[in-house]
Amino acid sequence: MRLKDLPVFFFDLQTTGAKPGAANILEMAWALSDLSEARSHLVAQPDDQPVPKRILSLTGIRSEELESAKPLPQVFEILYSEISDRPAVIHFAQFEKPFLAASFEALNLREFPVICTHAIAKRLFPNLPAKGIKGLAGYFGHAAGEFKRGHSHVEATQVIWKHLLDELEKQHIMTLEDLNLWLNQEAPKKTKYEYPMPKEKRLNLPKVPGVYRYLSQWGEILYVGKATSLHDRVNSYFRGQKGRDSFKLEMLTQSYDLIVTPCRTPLEAALLETDEIKRHNPRYNISLKAGERSLVFFSRDFLSMSPEQDEQHFIGPFSNALVFDSILKLNASLRTEDQTFDPNMFYEPLDSNLLKAGFEIFCARHQESMQTFKSMRSIFALGLYFVKNAAPEESTEEEDLSEQETETDTPETEDIEVELTAEDIADKFERHFMRAAQAYLRARKLTKLLNSDIEYALSSKGPRYVLHFRNGQLIEDSPTDEVTSSSRRWQDSSVVTYDRMAVLLSELERVRSKKGYYSLI
Repeated sequence: MRLKDLPVFFFDLQTTGAKPGAANILEMAWALSDLSEARSHLVAQPDDQPVPKRILSLTGIRSEELESAKPLPQVFEILYSEISDRPAVIHFAQFEKPFLAASFEALNLREFPVICTHAIAKRLFPNLPAKGIKGLAGYFGHAAGEFKRGHSHVEATQVIWKHLLDELEKQHIMTLEDLNLWLNQEAPKKTKYEYPMPKEKRLNLPKVPGVYRYLSQWGEILYVGKATSLHDRVNSYFRGQKGRDSFKLEMLTQSYDLIVTPCRTPLEAALLETDEIKRHNPRYNISLKAGERSLVFFSRDFLSMSPEQDEQHFIGPFSNALVFDSILKLNASLRTEDQTFDPNMFYEPLDSNLLKAGFEIFCARHQESMQTFKSMRSIFALGLYFVKNAAPEESTEEEDLSEQETETDTPETEDIEVELTAEDIADKFERHFMRAAQAYLRARKLTKLLNSDIEYALSSKGPRYVLHFRNGQLIEDSPTDEVTSSSRRWQDSSVVTYDRMAVLLSELERVRSKKGYYSLI
């Protein structure tokens, strides 16, 4: 029987981990080759083995869905009632095979033969950059979006199998026997990556700043990036064979076209990039995506917050509510009757007495009493003093202020538990005071840029460029209104506007650091 006429079923497993014994089957999905619709069944888990949150996030399975999950034997019973004696077609079957073998043995089930589309693709397309299910399905034009649940993997495997059959016929591999003989032959060696995008599309790009977009066969924008030189940046993705980023290779395997927008300067390319990422939400971009993010504005006393700026909450914006978490916990601790320090002040549990002893040393260093810092204004005043008198490398304003601080992240100490002293805690308080002040200053700078007219040059002798912003929007025509203190309000409290202003500030600081110039006019 010809392979194209062979009845098969397409199969996928989602599991709670990588190996049977330490993990369980969580979901089984399949589809018959003569029926297009894929179906899936969740598998009930042992009471003492809840599904890890990480796995729920990866698979997109909700906890409430598991309440109707079926026992594993029942799911296999449903499967065997439909598949008869068909072989299974699985992409990257070496993952599923150990789980199937364990189930066959534990439940005394008849084994079914397995055809692995990944093994076939490796031989048919040895130089294709990525042969995983996402990359290969995209290479064949399958617009599946996110691959989470089992049915989406099954649908992608159906597409891959159909295209592989066409390629196998070209090599005169017509039957299952032909396929097995061919798979047992020596595999062809990989030489140099071959990409679906024609070389001319990238080799003819101009060496000017701009934004580039990688497109799939079906017109989806897969990735948006910025470049100082469009030619150099885009072509850098296609250089080299070893040590390549698998995430980028997967994207390039699906990229058939390229759209570029030249810009006057790298700064303007960066501004366009952040807006384009929000507009298209590309699958392969990670940074600058809106996602579920929201802004935070605080009240004057920092005791309440809001996602929008209003008459009560006017201090901000901040990208994360945790930006002042440590100093707010300090302030709250100092206002308790017995001044008991919150043990979770620095993200990791610490002894309350140690924290208090460290803060006493901190106060002594700066000749302040503990009572002074019952006021948030006093905390910021000292933090601003630290920023003003810090060495240049200490006061960077591009630091991720929401990132959790770790004390033992060097290779020499990563496996050694370090016992912190009161002096170490005092140092921590200095850093957190400074970071809080940096975040506060940064919010003020972003607000100032919100409605501004900016002149900048990339070098002292270079051409001058002018940008106009109103309510965080870049406008082309010269505005007729003047920028006043009353216009420095976040009427649009969106992440889109915040990121645009944050990128603008970062790029202006970069211009200045590279001997350029900018000023508000």
